[in-house]
Amino acid sequence: MKKLGLLFLITLAFTTLRAQNPTPNQIIPYDFQFYQKLNKSVYSQDNRVHSSIRGFYADDSNLSLRYDSLMNYGVDSLNRRSWVHRKLFKEHLLEFNSEDYKIYADFLPDFSIGREFEQGKTTWLNTRGFQVGGNVGKNFSFYLNGFENQGKFAKYYNDYVIQNQVVPGQGYGKLATETQDWAYVTALLSYTPSKYLNLALGYDKNFIGDGYRSMLLSDNASNYSFFRVRASVGNVQYQTIFAYMLDPGAPKLASDRRLGDRGKWMAAHYLDWNITNKFSVGLFQAVTWADAEVEGKRGFDFNYIHPFVFLRPIENTNTTSPDKMRLG
Repeated sequence: MKKLGLLFLITLAFTTLRAQNPTPNQIIPYDFQFYQKLNKSVYSQDNRVHSSIRGFYADDSNLSLRYDSLMNYGVDSLNRRSWVHRKLFKEHLLEFNSEDYKIYADFLPDFSIGREFEQGKTTWLNTRGFQVGGNVGKNFSFYLNGFENQGKFAKYYNDYVIQNQVVPGQGYGKLATETQDWAYVTALLSYTPSKYLNLALGYDKNFIGDGYRSMLLSDNASNYSFFRVRASVGNVQYQTIFAYMLDPGAPKLASDRRLGDRGKWMAAHYLDWNITNKFSVGLFQAVTWADAEVEGKRGFDFNYIHPFVFLRPIENTNTTSPDKMRLG
């Protein structure tokens, strides 16, 4: 209880900080193709965007102009097209705006078809989805999407799905037949109490790095629950992520496929320092540990709640720890 109380006091101390110009908080859902279109502003020598910590913020002063131009591209501001055409292809299906809040909602259907010539089989993917997002005031924003999917895949891909009982990058479902059926959900709450701090609670992925794939945290994994803290002071940005994940590849503690999956916790810290407009340095540390072992349940380890990079390796207090540490 003392540790929980200390954590509460630390969080409270941060959230009581006030500033006239709050840090941006409207996170842009990560999509590789869309983020590539932001590169002109992200890597401009006129600013120091922390490019290796993603997702970015739509209301970041360095990115807002570029983001708005992309989102408004092709919008029929003169209403030359019909209402149906604009709502289906150019605008949000539903949108509510006021001085205090903005909320939007969309229906996201998709259908694709292909051909696997080696097996002589037709492949297809049928998706029905939705997204809801918006902000309340300047300090709080939210985003939610959900998709119901059915698909028939190429043999090599379908064999992997059946063997591992998971769709890569998506999650669980009814995956024991030639036609797969699964759902996919993303959720994120973002709160910015001061110009130095952003707090996010989500069920999503995290991306670290400037390359095609994420460093440290996979961008091809299934979504996972996490609590994320970002602190920005000058040219330094610090990010801490506490996450809970499922590990379907680990030996199960129960016979049921879902309930028997081994859970694991993660505490990851990343510090990004933009030394100049052309040069930045990143330092990271992450540790993962099992939620439960054969001997019993362990749960969240509060020894890893400290936000200091490289502190754990120099402690040397537990040389037989089974926990997995990564740093660099």
